[in-house]
Amino acid sequence: MNLILELLLFFSILQTVLTYGIKASEIANVKQLAQNAEEIGKRGSNDRIINGTEVEISDYSSAASLVNMSKNGGYCAGTFISKDVVLTAAHCVYNQTTGLAPPVNIRVSGGTELQFKKSSHIYLVEELIAHPSYNASTDANDIALLFLRKAVSDPLITFAKIYNIPVTDDTPVEAAGWGVTNNNLVRAVSEVLMAVPLQISSSETCKKLHKYWESNDGTAICTMNQNNQDTCVGDSGGPLYFSGDSSKPIVGITSIGTYPDDSANKDCGVNGYTAYYTNVQKYIDWILEKTKIDASDLLFDTSSISSTTLDDSSDIESTSGSEPTSGSQPTSGSQPISESQSASESQSASESQSVSESQSVSESQSVSKTQPTFKSQSSTTNTSSSNTLSTNIFSSIYAIFFTLLFYRIN
Repeated sequence: MNLILELLLFFSILQTVLTYGIKASEIANVKQLAQNAEEIGKRGSNDRIINGTEVEISDYSSAASLVNMSKNGGYCAGTFISKDVVLTAAHCVYNQTTGLAPPVNIRVSGGTELQFKKSSHIYLVEELIAHPSYNASTDANDIALLFLRKAVSDPLITFAKIYNIPVTDDTPVEAAGWGVTNNNLVRAVSEVLMAVPLQISSSETCKKLHKYWESNDGTAICTMNQNNQDTCVGDSGGPLYFSGDSSKPIVGITSIGTYPDDSANKDCGVNGYTAYYTNVQKYIDWILEKTKIDASDLLFDTSSISSTTLDDSSDIESTSGSEPTSGSQPTSGSQPISESQSASESQSASESQSVSESQSVSESQSVSKTQPTFKSQSSTTNTSSSNTLSTNIFSSIYAIFFTLLFYRIN
């Protein structure tokens, strides 16, 4: 009887230690991630918001910081659109080699100007869905939804509405994000949320520097750098806000930046260079379908905006009913399927679509605005530490168990 009790006690201790040991390693991963942020930033090829200003989270309360802890992941940003849904760029959670990142590898932070500094501001992801027509080569339809494991209750977090009005060159916008702030050799991610005003453009340069861009009425919005202000690597997935209203509805999602093919200057913030943002209003139907959010809770109420601010408001037509298309962009592509989607959905998507991995050919070079990827020490070391912890626990406890068993037998 005593031996049975000892065995029961042993397995109880084993279960408890392993459970709390794994949780402890998970917390350590997040803390280590924050501690390594500066070093990760130094490995980047470009920078983040250039010539912006530090801002308070209370003024940009729907902004979210995001990290993909997969081997080839990195820092991004996003936008809260409901208590458990975050909008971001598909390329932030997708890799052409490995596909869609496991939801367990994604972390979201909100309600603070700082990146992953307070555990109470970190949220786990239950499911993620990239747009079915996302093309990893051209970044067409660069949009994804993150479904949080637990609804946020932080009073500092608000939910952005979608700006459902066609944009023009006169539409005032600003981007928000975290990260490095210059083009120096040594770069470090910013711990403080920053914002920068941007200029929407429909010039020929937008077409010249992005082969597949048609117009700002399509699925991507073009901005042209002025006053050396820009977003860049690490701002991917973050919001492009309409700045003509204090509620800051979201107009676009930070996607890619471009530079001329023959240019030796690949810095961010170079005047005359362009950047492109996913035009969120073109995906309203898809977002409504996937999130089940009521349209009244998702769409921006334009009644509070003056007609002069809206610019040509008399010509506005509804765009919420159109299914997003890639225009001239090749979108032979498989929908990145999350692990929580049904097998039938996965089969259906794989039969009809495949992600194009062919290299995009254009007159310019483009760079996604994701913070430099995590390598060696950043993610694999943490994983190795977790596995080592579990192995050591098993070895030690089993050694104790067999010692006790041998003692009882003899």
